[in-house]
Amino acid sequence: MTAQLKPETTDAVLLCGGQGSRLGSLTRSTPKPLLPVGGRPFLFYLLLSLRGQGFRRFILATHYLSEKFEDFVASCDDFRSDTLVVREKEPLGTGGALKNAAAHVQSSSFLAVNGDTFISQSVAPVLGRHSLVKSSFTMVVVRAEHVIGGSESKDGVELSMDGKISGFIPRGQAGAKWVNAGLYVVDKETALSWPSGRYELERSLKSMMGSAESYGFYSEACLIDIGTPECYAKATRDPNLIQPLTSEGLL
Repeated sequence: MTAQLKPETTDAVLLCGGQGSRLGSLTRSTPKPLLPVGGRPFLFYLLLSLRGQGFRRFILATHYLSEKFEDFVASCDDFRSDTLVVREKEPLGTGGALKNAAAHVQSSSFLAVNGDTFISQSVAPVLGRHSLVKSSFTMVVVRAEHVIGGSESKDGVELSMDGKISGFIPRGQAGAKWVNAGLYVVDKETALSWPSGRYELERSLKSMMGSAESYGFYSEACLIDIGTPECYAKATRDPNLIQPLTSEGLL
């Protein structure tokens, strides 16, 4: 039985291992989550938003230029004592990174967030839904038309009538109404049962979950991914697109 989850006692894992190759020279010496927006690293706003919603312990899952994240944490008074950097020896993909990070999680379930995306969705209702339906894995999904810059780079998500994840539509294919927002709630024991190594979450979720239940959480929020030069430029032009949240709403 899944206990009621609260941000204050739930660890947050931020997936920061990608190379950001679509950004070209921008990420040659700076990992994507640390690119500046409004004078601060993008990652700072993610952490600030999670802190504002009650989260108190953070794990950065890193690989590419991992030492840059260690420098960031060391220089950041706001998060130094609450943030652990977990360096992957090799790139692990979304699924492998979650499995690897789970070994460092102290809570029974944890939040996982892509380190290069921001969604204006309060996390508390997601935690509540995860507990209510006794889910082992919950994925936030947003409307394709709510992805700033377009949803072509996102996998579509197929959901059954009761909200369970039934399949995925590969990115680039037409017809996806809902897409993966890169925000998850995962039971620690479920993640620890997954295989080690490199693999993407969407490609392997069905086989990894077995008889455990995985659900989607429908969100009407907007999502921005800074993984392309165009979307990164949008974020730098309008920092309000990544305005941090609190438990009451926007900061």
